[in-house]
Amino acid sequence: MSSLPHPRPPVRTSPHHAVHPVLHLARPLRESIERGHPWIYRQALKAPPDLASGTVVDVCDRDGFVARGLYDRTSPLAVRAYTLDPSEPVDDRLVERRILAALAVRRWTMPGLGRDTTGFRLCHGEGDRLPGIVIDVYGPVAVIVTDGEAARSLLPSVVATLTRHASELRITTIYERHQRRQGHGGGLLWGTTPKLPEEERGQHPLELVIREHGMKLLVDIENGQKTGMFLDQRENRRLIRDISAGLRVWNGFSYTGGFSVAAALGGATRVVSVDRAPAAIETARRNFQLAGLPVEAHAFLAEDAFQALQRAKSQGELFDLVIVDPPSFAPTQQAVVGALAAYRRLHEMAIDLVAKGSLLAAASCSSHIDEKAFLSTISDAAVAKNRAIQILEIRGQPADHPTLPAFSEGRYLKFILCAVH
Repeated sequence: MSSLPHPRPPVRTSPHHAVHPVLHLARPLRESIERGHPWIYRQALKAPPDLASGTVVDVCDRDGFVARGLYDRTSPLAVRAYTLDPSEPVDDRLVERRILAALAVRRWTMPGLGRDTTGFRLCHGEGDRLPGIVIDVYGPVAVIVTDGEAARSLLPSVVATLTRHASELRITTIYERHQRRQGHGGGLLWGTTPKLPEEERGQHPLELVIREHGMKLLVDIENGQKTGMFLDQRENRRLIRDISAGLRVWNGFSYTGGFSVAAALGGATRVVSVDRAPAAIETARRNFQLAGLPVEAHAFLAEDAFQALQRAKSQGELFDLVIVDPPSFAPTQQAVVGALAAYRRLHEMAIDLVAKGSLLAAASCSSHIDEKAFLSTISDAAVAKNRAIQILEIRGQPADHPTLPAFSEGRYLKFILCAVH
């Protein structure tokens, strides 16, 4: 079982208000912060202090108070701003208010929440004004991920809020995902390993079945990607389900087959699922079985997607819908040039498999690649292959992955549906 981080040392107080260390901006960031950008990098501060991670700090410029946030001594991102109100403390009550506000927004914007859809993001970090804190709900289990030492210092407050509202959220278990990059977390924080009805159980205690617009999918909370699955593609999977009747579908980087199951449930005659991870392909097969779909009518290939595209082209295969949803090609700004070249190559190869007048669905989860640049890789690929394309839909992440006006880094997901002629 994971232990919670130690509470922050008590803040010095006066009879009227808390007194926090003051950090001074070396750059003119007030307007950006006031418009909703919560990040302050170390180089934007005058003389960054030697403070413990999780210390509440006030950020000021020459005109006075700008924001209050948490200091992180180990990260280039030195401060995340949690409030622009100098009278608002960063404490348990702030955490609770933000989580409950996020829940209210989900209830307004996600019809069927808790019934047809039981997997959703309750808190999307910066987008829900709780920077560095992600909470995903899978049926009775809430999964928490924190980004950095400072954000993790709020973990006791997050757990306390979730436990206080456990009946409202219908959760019995709180689990923290281990962050290998940061070397912390992992384990049961509250409750017990969920005791699920047989139809909701997977093959081990932390694998369970969720519903997504009624579609059943397996989620591995302990070992799956992200917090168990890619919840941000939920509405795009619904779109694929809606348009797949009678189509032959090729799904690359398929992971556990979410798009594939959606296409097959929508009436696709044949779906080819390709992922280099054998365990993901095996789970895709199980997801088809869970949905009552005939596994033998479809193909499941544990293979590199680029190699599979090349082989399918050499065999003269054509499809009515080709889906390419790769992992991030640009984890850093320095990787952008290479990433754009990789997207162009991928889209050229994908277009080769699209029958004339049929569909290509291309996605990118790289925050460093903006929509215009991503669209250019599809356009360039079409020109290279002497094909004409029509953009039918451009989508981002769904309502449970909100963003802030000035925080362009939060608008990371691009999903583009094209007709290829």
